[in-house]
Amino acid sequence: MNHESVAARVEHISMATGILAGLSAAGAVLAEPTGLDALGVWLGISDEPLIVRLAPILGSLATASGTISGFTYFLAQRQKRYAKTKAKQHDERLPE
Repeated sequence: MNHESVAARVEHISMATGILAGLSAAGAVLAEPTGLDALGVWLGISDEPLIVRLAPILGSLATASGTISGFTYFLAQRQKRYAKTKAKQHDERLPE
């Protein structure tokens, strides 16, 4: 398994979810009910916009994927360092 390739793909997914979470947060701020609309939502007469409900979920998803991306990045770096060390040890054992 190519750990660097996996780490890069997970990083791209993490970046995409981060962008999606940022856009949904901006959309939620713009769509948030104010004035009488907010009073109607508070009284239960009307529903709050879906984007306002989804923004915290997408933020949590971005946080989780960022954590997984960081883990896979450091795992790939560790595997690369381990492979270099193992190759160096193998070269040292070869008879001249």
